[in-house]
Amino acid sequence: MAEQDPELAGRLFVAALPAAAATISGVLRYRLELEQVGVYDVAIEHGDVKVAELERFGRPSSNGIADGEQPTAEQPTVAQGVALVPANRSYDFVLRTDPLTLARLSTGASALKAMIGGGLRIRGKRRRALRLRQMSSNLSMRDIARAGVQPDPDLVYRSLPYVIDPQWTVGHKFCIAYNLEGDESGPGGSWYLVVDDGNVSIRTEPPPSAVDSTITLARVTWGAIVRGELIPGDAMRQQLSRVEGRMYPVTLFGRWVERSEGRDDAELAREVRQREVQDRRATWGSRLKGGSSGQGDPAVEEPKAKGVALLSYEELYALWERQNWKAHEIDFTVDKQHWLATTTDGQQDTIWSLASFYIGEERVAADLAPFVLAAPSGEAEIFLATQLVDEARHAAFFDRFMAEVMALEPEDIRSRLTTLEQGMTPAWKQLFDGDLRGIARRIQAEPGNLDLMVEGIVIYHLVIEGVLAMTGQHQILKYLENHDLYPGFCQGFSLVEKDEHRHIAFGVKFLADAVSKEPRYKDLIERKVADLVPRASHVFVPPHAQDPGDFTSYDYHSSEIYGFAYRALKRRMNVIGVDVPPAEDLMPGPIDQPVVA
Repeated sequence: MAEQDPELAGRLFVAALPAAAATISGVLRYRLELEQVGVYDVAIEHGDVKVAELERFGRPSSNGIADGEQPTAEQPTVAQGVALVPANRSYDFVLRTDPLTLARLSTGASALKAMIGGGLRIRGKRRRALRLRQMSSNLSMRDIARAGVQPDPDLVYRSLPYVIDPQWTVGHKFCIAYNLEGDESGPGGSWYLVVDDGNVSIRTEPPPSAVDSTITLARVTWGAIVRGELIPGDAMRQQLSRVEGRMYPVTLFGRWVERSEGRDDAELAREVRQREVQDRRATWGSRLKGGSSGQGDPAVEEPKAKGVALLSYEELYALWERQNWKAHEIDFTVDKQHWLATTTDGQQDTIWSLASFYIGEERVAADLAPFVLAAPSGEAEIFLATQLVDEARHAAFFDRFMAEVMALEPEDIRSRLTTLEQGMTPAWKQLFDGDLRGIARRIQAEPGNLDLMVEGIVIYHLVIEGVLAMTGQHQILKYLENHDLYPGFCQGFSLVEKDEHRHIAFGVKFLADAVSKEPRYKDLIERKVADLVPRASHVFVPPHAQDPGDFTSYDYHSSEIYGFAYRALKRRMNVIGVDVPPAEDLMPGPIDQPVVA
C-alpha cells in the first residue's frame, strides 16, 4: 500500500496512532512530519493518546479541508475530534519520514539504516524517540476502532483492495455499492467495490458495469459493525441496514473482510467440515442423471363463474401426472457455494425457518395415511394417494437440501429430523403434534366418520397448507429471488409450492362438496377455523421476535405476512360458502390493508 498509495498508507498509520501508542508508558510529545500526508501533534500521557493535525497534504480531507489548507480551531481534523494545538508548541523531538519508510519500520526494518539512508530524520531528544518501540503492531481495524478512534469510512474502503487476498476472489465477479447515510457520528458517502476474478478495486463513482448488491446503513451503524459491537446479520434483522440485490456477494465479501483480520478461522473450519459432507452425500438418488400452470386454488386463480371454479378430483389427478417432478434431479451446485459462504449466525436463521417445512413435510406424509383410508369416494382416495406421494417427495427434497447443502451432521433422515425438531416453537408442536396427529388418529379409529374427515381437511388443507405453508413459501421464495440466493432450492421449492396449491384445491373442493350436501358443516368449519387459526398463526413468529404483532421476517413485516395469509383464507372460505371471522379475531397482529370482500 505504501508503495502504490503512500497517502492512504500514511493516513491509516495516523488513524491507528491512538490505539498503537496507547502502550507507551509515561509522558511523551512529538511532532510527526509525514511526507505526502501531513504534520501532526502527538501527545501521549500514561496511555492516553491525542493526535491533532496541523497541516494536510495531498488528497482532500473527508471533513472538507482542502489540500494544503491550514486547519482552524473550528475545523478539528482528527477522527476523535481533538482540538488543534499551536504549531510552535515544545516537543521532545520532531520525527520526519515518508509512508514507505514508516511501513518498513512497522514491519521490523532497522531505524538506524533508515536514518543513514535519509528516509528517517529525528531532531531533538533522540533517546526519547526510542520509546516509540513500545507501540503495538499488527492492529486490526477493529482494534483501532475499539481504542476510541472514529474510523474514517473513506480510509477503510480505500484500503480494502490491499487487505483482501486476490486469490480469494478468483472466479468471482461482482460489484457492491456501500451507501453510508450521514448522522451525528459523521458524514456519509458512497463507495463501489468491484471484484473482477482476482482483482479488487474501489471507486466513488458508479462503475460502467451493473451493481449487483447495494448496502445502505447509517454511519453510526457502520461504526458499530467495524467495532464488532454489532454483527451484520443482527443489523439486517433489526432493520438497521438494508440489502438490495444479490445476497451472496455481500455474504462472501463479508467473510473475506473477517478473514483479512484473522476472525474467519472458525467459519473456515466449519466450511471444511460441511464441504466434506456435501461432497460425499448423495441422498435419494440425486447423482442419477436422467404442464399446466394452474392448480385450481381459488385463492390465487380467478373463478370462471361462481360454483364452477373448482377442478374435479380427476382433473386434479391429471395435473399431478402432468406436473410430476424429480427431487433427485434438482441441481444444488451453486446452493452449496452460497451455503459455505454464509456465516454460522446466518446459517442458524435459515436452518430454523426451513426446518419447520422439512419436519412438517415428513410429518404430514406420515399423518395423511388415515385420510387416504377414510376417503369417502374412490376419486378422493386416488387423489389423496397422489398427495401422500407428493408429501414424501417434498420431504425427500428438503432432506436432500438439509443433508447435501446444509451438511447437517446426522447421517440419516430420522436422526436429522429428531435433531431439528428440538428447535420447533410451542405453537408448531401444538399444531403438528397435537391438532394434526390427534385428528389423524381419531380418523384412523373411525374411518367412516365424515365429521372427523371434514375437521381433518380443515386442519390439514385449509390451515396448515392454505394459511401457513403457502404464506411461508411465498415469503421465502420472494426473498431468495430478490437476493439471488440458492437457485436450486428456489427451483425445488417453487415445485413444492405448485403441488401445495393443488392439494389446497382438493381441500376446498372437498369442503365445498361437504357443505353442499350437509349445510350443518358450515358451523363446524367456521368454529374450527376460529379456534385453530389464531394459535396456528404464531408459527410465523421467529424466535427473535419480541412482539408477535410487530416483527420482520425475510424482509416482510408481520402485517404483510398476516395480510397475505388472511386474504387467501377469505377467498377460499368464500368459495366453500362459509363466513370467515374478521382479521382481528384470527391474526396475532394487524394486517397490512383492509380486506376487500
